[in-house]
Amino acid sequence: MVSLLANKEADGKFLAEYTIDVQNFVKPMSSEDQTINVNYLKKSGTIDENGNEKNEFSASAVLDQRETDWRSMWISIFLQFVVGVQVSVYYMSMWPYLQKLDKTADVDFLGWIVAACNIGATISNPIYGYWNQRTMSVKWPVITGFLIAALAQTWYGLLGLFAGAKWYMLVARIVTGLGVGNIAALRVYGATASTPKDRMKAISYGTGGYVLGISFGPVLSAFFTPLGEIGWRMGSIYFNMFTAVAFLMTGVCFAACLVVYFFFEENYVGIMDENESESTVVVPNFDLLAALVCIYLFMIVNIIATNIEVMSTPLTTVLYDWKDSQSILYNGIALCCSCIVSVALNVILGSTKLGKLDKRIQMLVGIVFFLLYQVFMYPWNFYSGPLDYLPDGEDTDVAGGCYQTYKWCSWTTRVPLPVYLMCFIVFFGIAFPFVESPSAALYSEVLGPRKQGTMQGLFSLGGSLAPVIGSLTSTALFQATGFQYVMVYQAGILLIGAALILLFYKRLVPLKLKSIKKT
Repeated sequence: MVSLLANKEADGKFLAEYTIDVQNFVKPMSSEDQTINVNYLKKSGTIDENGNEKNEFSASAVLDQRETDWRSMWISIFLQFVVGVQVSVYYMSMWPYLQKLDKTADVDFLGWIVAACNIGATISNPIYGYWNQRTMSVKWPVITGFLIAALAQTWYGLLGLFAGAKWYMLVARIVTGLGVGNIAALRVYGATASTPKDRMKAISYGTGGYVLGISFGPVLSAFFTPLGEIGWRMGSIYFNMFTAVAFLMTGVCFAACLVVYFFFEENYVGIMDENESESTVVVPNFDLLAALVCIYLFMIVNIIATNIEVMSTPLTTVLYDWKDSQSILYNGIALCCSCIVSVALNVILGSTKLGKLDKRIQMLVGIVFFLLYQVFMYPWNFYSGPLDYLPDGEDTDVAGGCYQTYKWCSWTTRVPLPVYLMCFIVFFGIAFPFVESPSAALYSEVLGPRKQGTMQGLFSLGGSLAPVIGSLTSTALFQATGFQYVMVYQAGILLIGAALILLFYKRLVPLKLKSIKKT
């Protein structure tokens, strides 16, 4: 039982700020007695002139009494893994394949092709999110997305049939993006089909699935390098190190559709239903600024992740004189190791007390590790150098080094290979889950227990738009000035993210619900 002082304001309203921790509302003994004794769920609020209780409380007070359907949640996590693979499977093999298909393509055009998938996803993310918002269906948006992706992957495998193949590759990746934008619907499910107590676990595991897919995609591509650039043919269709994986991805998309259709059941336990008690629960408007900060943090982690993975092949070609097949294989192995670190941390965040650590602190820790990556990967003067140029008349399919047009190679130093591997495997592996998972979980909590389809679509849009910005900027900087300004640019957006967390620290919190109980 708690006693609280109530004040009568000038306009006649009778208000009292209090904390409720008892079970029955007891009126004061007399009109002069200004002490009110209250008992209810742990809440804070006011009492109006009619004696109605107006309380604020966490959604967990109601929703944690429910149970998350982990069977369907695990299917959702697996599907996010499949989406990640579809997005990244060509990241390391795309550049040599593009050069083989069309000699007119340069690194700038590579930036557009990398961005193309995300351009498609930027268009489709809000559509899938709105589809879910209107129908409360995840199944059909997801199936539709995978069917579109299957068409795009088949198209990618047949690029050798077309003249001017670089433009067909660009369109194929845009169509892929239109398909894999269905991750917006999967993120909605993770946020709204889990109880508050399971929210961090569901989103961390979902993020872990997606990260595993993003990381495993290039590794899967590396498995096909023994086929070589020629491979074997069936009629006019080639099966080689570049195309075989595309046809495999087509089969994976169809398999994913069957899994969703036959085994996936939707159960939205994280959305507030009509209250069955005496109190009327109100889900208030969310803090738009806090939501935008979460979107920005999600964007920067996707910018940097895309840059690191896409730039790895051309970067190691100039740094360590690796030819294309070596760059794909060695970076695939390094990315696999980084993937193991990231997935392990996502599992830890979802299943141990570490995941209970304040999400704002988690994101700051992740930003620190991302900044360490930029610092160590900067071409400092005390590193050895300059970089080597390709032998005359040779291309990167037979030798490594800088193209003659890369004037910056003559004064750029070489980041030591052990430092590169440490940054790629350790710093990147740790940083990614410490920013992406908490930002996604906090975003869903800022929105509250309401339908989140449209807003999660916008969240995914930010994640898709970011690599478009990042890949175009980084490839242009790389071709013109080398990779040092790529590191400076990435450090800048990270510092802005850290500043936003610190500046709006008190607003980056879960939404408080309100109840009005007539007494």
